[in-house]
Amino acid sequence: MKMNDTIARLLKDLGVEQMFGVIGDVNLFVVDRFMKEGGRYTSATTESAAVLMASGYAQVTGRTGVATVTCGPGLVNSLTPIVEAVKGHVPMVIITGDSLARFKYHPQSASHREFVLATGAAYEAPARVEDVARDLAYAFQRAWAERRPVVVNFPSYDLQWEDVGEYQAPRVSYPERHCAELDSEALELAVGILATARRPIVLAGYGVVTSGQAEAVARLARRLDAPLMTTLRAKDLFRGEPANLGVLGISGREEVTEAVALSDCIVSFGASLHMFTTANGTLLNKKRLVMVVSERGEVGRTMAADATVLGEPGAVAERMLYWIEEAEIAPSQFASEEVVTGAVAAIAQAYEAPLAEPLDAPVTIQEALIAIEHAVEPERLLVTDGGRFMRQPWQLMRVRQPRHFIAGNLFGAIGTGIGYAIGAAVAERGMPTVAVVGDGGFMLGGLTEFHTAVREKLDFIVVLCNDGGYGAEYLHFTDRDMDPSLALFDWPEFSEIAQTMGGQSLVLRTRADLPAAQQAIRERRRDRPLLIDLKLDPRTMPRTF
Repeated sequence: MKMNDTIARLLKDLGVEQMFGVIGDVNLFVVDRFMKEGGRYTSATTESAAVLMASGYAQVTGRTGVATVTCGPGLVNSLTPIVEAVKGHVPMVIITGDSLARFKYHPQSASHREFVLATGAAYEAPARVEDVARDLAYAFQRAWAERRPVVVNFPSYDLQWEDVGEYQAPRVSYPERHCAELDSEALELAVGILATARRPIVLAGYGVVTSGQAEAVARLARRLDAPLMTTLRAKDLFRGEPANLGVLGISGREEVTEAVALSDCIVSFGASLHMFTTANGTLLNKKRLVMVVSERGEVGRTMAADATVLGEPGAVAERMLYWIEEAEIAPSQFASEEVVTGAVAAIAQAYEAPLAEPLDAPVTIQEALIAIEHAVEPERLLVTDGGRFMRQPWQLMRVRQPRHFIAGNLFGAIGTGIGYAIGAAVAERGMPTVAVVGDGGFMLGGLTEFHTAVREKLDFIVVLCNDGGYGAEYLHFTDRDMDPSLALFDWPEFSEIAQTMGGQSLVLRTRADLPAAQQAIRERRRDRPLLIDLKLDPRTMPRTF
């Protein structure tokens, strides 16, 4: 069997149904064969977006994402989203290969290994064509076990038509991740802290999402009568719980500030507690901290805790609950206090705020997003790009569960949102995908991929928060009373471009435009993307944090 046939057959046998990429000399025959084997392939216009799509697909499905790019510039163009995936612990396999070995100074030659390892991703390079199947299967095992991208670099692309011998189906297993037996001493210390806490908060991070153990954590919170909160990536995990205070940190809502300040203990499950979740540690002042982490490398990585328990979130929560019951520890009643119930009520009311007068005034980003929140079907995907606007959709737009939400700012880059959103939309074609992006990020990494959404016939809504420039840079200038014109741009009309590309579009300028915009969203064609050009004033846009 030829090398390209072997790769395609192996992908099928590994259960890969969807691949994203940009074809070139290294991979075009592999992609062709993959499709003939029944696989689905989404062709991006840039390598960066192809990898973002695979990452978005992986985050929504919980499966390993697969992307393919060509050698040299193809791989180098992919480095930013690879770093994003490393930071987000996203399992992915990225298939590439070497340029022609017989040309010493091939223009697309590059030191792939050095580039990849610098991102923090893993690297696999079969030394012989006979090793291709074995090493590719191993890459999938590594990606799953290590929760990070693995770049597979195949030999010189002129070897794709070499015979690699008889094909043998791979022997690959994906064992359930579990920790060793719980440390009884650490668990006893943690339960002791909870027993003496008067106002505890139970916090869940992305580790609870990936483990699928949210219910055990919620049961513990109910028994403690403690409010529930999440990190940003676990947004809406506890939607529907009566004491849900939403996201903890500088991404959270102002309504919960007092409740967080009054708490005296936080028990954290599967969260890294980085600077944005803890507001540089200030939200943990005068609080005892219990951390539950499933990876030994996470112990003490971001901060020291009063008690750290190594274990899976659900297992630890169940053991805590058992010992709390055994010790007959009384509920804290913090979740029943007015400071918590009032915050929950205030958050609910924020989604029902009546439209302010006058109607001919410029629409605010908050008014527009609340209107869009009510117009789009509740069962949806939400993806945000990085930018000045991003805190608003995090607070004002909801999803049914956190697998339906992607915050595309893990590396602090803009221009990632549309790529992520297309991957998410391909993963869940039965529901709409809302991508909230800025104008700078859209021009940087989204404009050409809008046409990918057209080609894919996706139910895809782009909310373009258009303040005519780079928001963070605008603030840097104005904060120092400097001329911000360097951060401002005279963009073309995005609504016209969207229609030229084959999409739908509308423009939002004033409050009076909102009812018609809501109607257009409800009546949109589901097989063509819709772009909403939300015109905003950079002078009145809220700050990110």
